[in-house]
This record gives sequence, C-alpha cells and structure tokens, in this order.
Amino acid sequence: MKMSVFRTVIIVMFPLWLLGIALTGYAAPAAQSINFITNPAGMGNYTIAVAQGQVISKKSSLQVIVQPSQGPRVIPYLLESGDGHIGILSSSGTNWAYVGIGEYDKPYKFIRVLQAGNDNFFGIVTREKTGIKSIPDLKGKRVNYSITSLLTQLVMETELEAYGLNPVKDITPLKTENNSASIEHLGQGRSDAAACGLGGSKMAELGTKSKIIILPFDPNRIHFVQKKLSMFPTVSPNNLSGVDPGIPVVATPNLIISRADLSDDLAYLVVKTLIENYNDLKQINPVMADWKPEVAVRELTVPYHPGAIRYYKEKGLWSKKMDQLQQQLLGK
Repeated sequence: MKMSVFRTVIIVMFPLWLLGIALTGYAAPAAQSINFITNPAGMGNYTIAVAQGQVISKKSSLQVIVQPSQGPRVIPYLLESGDGHIGILSSSGTNWAYVGIGEYDKPYKFIRVLQAGNDNFFGIVTREKTGIKSIPDLKGKRVNYSITSLLTQLVMETELEAYGLNPVKDITPLKTENNSASIEHLGQGRSDAAACGLGGSKMAELGTKSKIIILPFDPNRIHFVQKKLSMFPTVSPNNLSGVDPGIPVVATPNLIISRADLSDDLAYLVVKTLIENYNDLKQINPVMADWKPEVAVRELTVPYHPGAIRYYKEKGLWSKKMDQLQQQLLGK
C-alpha cells in the first residue's frame, strides 16, 4: 500500500516538474552548503557566526552550517582539512597562522581574508563579590585561561607583567578547555578571575547572576602587550552583554577567512550577501553593527581573497594602496 502511494506521488509530481522546466527553462538547483567554523558555543564569535550564517542562508543560494570548534587554535587546521569552507578568527590569530608562529607549528599560507569586522575585545574579568577591582589585586588569586587560545593566555600574561606581576609566581594560573569553560568556572567560584574574550551568551548568562567586573587596563602600559601581540588600547563598547561599557581594555579586529582555493564566485557571494544585508545583520545582534561596510577592508598582514577583492572594487571599497599591499603580501 505504501509503495502504491509512493508511485502515485512520483507519477503526479514528475510531469509537473517537467512542465515547470518546459515553461521556465529552469530547474532550481539544490542550495550549496558551506561549513562556517567558529569558536565554542556561548562565546562572542560563535554568536557572530550564527548571525552571519542566518543572513547568508536567507539572502543567497548558500546554506550555511555553523560548526563550533575547540577554539582558535584548530580553526586553520579545520579549513586546511576541508572540514570548513570559511571561518572567523581574530586578526592576531590569523597572522600567527599565516606565518606559522604563536600557537601554530607551521605556516598556513592558504589563508585568505574575506572581510574584516568588529573589534574583538579581551580582558581579565571577575565577579563583584570577589572584591577584586584592579589587576594588581590579582596577586595571590586564581586566574583561569583557555588552553585552546594562546591569544587569551598572552593577554593575561602581558597585562599582569604590565603591572609588575609574574604570571606564574604571583597568581595561581588555571587552565580550561575554552573561553566558555573559563566563564563557567568563574561563575561557579572555581576561580577568582578569568582572562577571556569579552561578550557572548555565557558572559551574558553570568551577568544575570552576578555583577561582572572588567579589570581596567591602563592604555599607557600598552607597550607591554604590543611586544607580543597586534592589539590596540580601547574601551569596552555598549553592545557587549553582561559587561559595562567604557572600561579600558585591549582589542584586535575579527576576520572572516577562507582557503585560497575557495572559488572566486563563492567568496564574492559571501561578501556581497553580508555587506548588502548589513541592516538585517544589525537586527539580529547589536554586535553586528560593528561589521560596517567601511571597515570590511583593512590594512592587514594576510592577503585578501580575489573573489572578495572583486566585490570591493565594484563598490569602491578597494584602493590602490590596498592593491600594493596585496601584491607585497603575495610576493609579486
């Protein structure tokens, strides 16, 4: 009986499909799926990737599958292995991966930038009930950090050193598997402070249970950080859930990256869809307001994808200076 029904459906639907082709000359192809590799769920970059994936899937012929990973350290590897088509990574992390330094044991020269976006804010946070109000107050305290993000570890170490604290002797450093776990451990009282990227749903969740304090970092001490990291001094914005705005912190831009062999047309479509639907992105999450078209092209240390460049040139966002920088990076 079931087979009879199935045959009836096929007999009815197949001629209708053929009729559709005959009338329009077109049979709609299945949407192409791409994997978007990002940080663990609960962190800021995961939230960004979900918003971008929703817009790309809704506004283009692509279907985006957002895949959380262990953290920044594995994102270039997942792109190299073919498990991902695009990913989101900080500018500092992307540069490390491209050159093969920091947390990467080999250069990933295939990396290309599709779009630059929001600034990724980093700092050391605590709960109000700990009584810790400044970085010097961390002496003798338990501070956790993610072992899957060297950037987070180095932010912690250099900020402590900027205030004369030894990151091994003057605190008790505690390792966690990722930034989400660091925030969870802080909320559970298993640590006194956490070095982490600011924002994301885990931090917002903690903020509903306990007042979160960002330990201010004196911008006059930024040279301690910049000895090891491509970061700049800034203040926490007003669109990060769970944290107060206006606190001095450090930041590095976020980038959407891909492999160099991603097709030009696909790279073009991803960038075009995100930029031309900027207003829709802002409605999904306030952080997406910082993915403005005017910051999509930045002077970076990693080359852009030619498909992305094609779109930027069409819209007047690509300059002769960027052409020169691109040639230098590619050794041409």
